[in-house]
Amino acid sequence: MLPFDLKTLIGRLRFFSHRWFGDDPSHRIHLLPGGMELLDLATRSPVFQIHWRGVKEIITFKLDAFGYDIIALGFRVFDEPEYCKVYEDYENWNELCDVLHDEFGFHWADCFPHVAYPAFAENRTTIWGTPWVPPCPQCGYDLRASGHICPECGRPVDPPALLPPANR
Repeated sequence: MLPFDLKTLIGRLRFFSHRWFGDDPSHRIHLLPGGMELLDLATRSPVFQIHWRGVKEIITFKLDAFGYDIIALGFRVFDEPEYCKVYEDYENWNELCDVLHDEFGFHWADCFPHVAYPAFAENRTTIWGTPWVPPCPQCGYDLRASGHICPECGRPVDPPALLPPANR
């Protein structure tokens, strides 16, 4: 039994096969006045739309894709640990990075080394905004009001990684 459903599997296969075989981009980042939307090019439909004024946190993360890394940005717009994600090979990625400098004041070139290294290791870094504190990995307790130790099970918990202040 797979740990995910068939729709998720098909989406992941399309996601990785596009990268492995050099197909055309699967998604387009469409920049709007005051925000952006992500379009699925296969279905010609929007995946999500965000407004810059509603962004609470921007993260960058890297996935190890069996031989090369995939760099991504995630935008948190709700008080929930869900992110609107865009990947580096989506159409208009470079234009998005330019707009992020204008809207949020950070240079993508300064953020890139913090997520790209070490190679072939997944990681995540908050590059703008207030980081979402993930729940305790041992018991699932909500740690937003806690310190570095889970009050429920006593497990030490690392805080979210942040970009050094000079680069934020």
